[in-house]
Amino acid sequence: MMKFWSGDTQRSGVRVPPAPLVFKFLLLFYFMELNESIEKYIRKNIVVINAEENIRKVAEIMKQKQVGSVLIEKENKIIGIITERDILYKVVAEGKDVNKTKAFEVMSYPLITINKNAKVKEALEKFKQYNIRRLPVKDDGNIIGIITLRSIVGDIIPLAQEEKLEEIKGFICPYCESIFPTDIDLSKHIDRVHIGAGILETKRR
Repeated sequence: MMKFWSGDTQRSGVRVPPAPLVFKFLLLFYFMELNESIEKYIRKNIVVINAEENIRKVAEIMKQKQVGSVLIEKENKIIGIITERDILYKVVAEGKDVNKTKAFEVMSYPLITINKNAKVKEALEKFKQYNIRRLPVKDDGNIIGIITLRSIVGDIIPLAQEEKLEEIKGFICPYCESIFPTDIDLSKHIDRVHIGAGILETKRR
């Protein structure tokens, strides 16, 4: 069974000399379990909030439940998602009143989902296609959890493979194949360069 670095693991990085693009692509697909199921990455502690709740209430619930996103429902149907970034960019940064702004005004929609039997490759393709970092997971039409971009790419290089290529020390970006010394650096890079750019220009999230 392949082992992965845990999210709490820190390790020193080594600057890797520039490599041909083809070589970096080969490394990327060599290390990543693109065909494994996303099921082990599913987080089942989802929170659902009514579309008419104000943003102050939404933020309070997110803090209380210690979650980075909540699903929004209307008439017993989940119709969208609100993330910490939505609140920061669409409410706080625009000076809106958190007591008057409703969840349905801030949520990202339509809701992009993925089936629980999907492969890691499919999830990464959706993250990139829709410029999102979270995907609600469905099973028989019902949402059973959520997967995040960080949960998949944060621990991308397995210990078993590290022994074979000792010169490669770090975490590989699934978008541009850049290598970073820690999973935190990789997460910040993806957020800033690949996900953050143009995030306010689309409702799809």
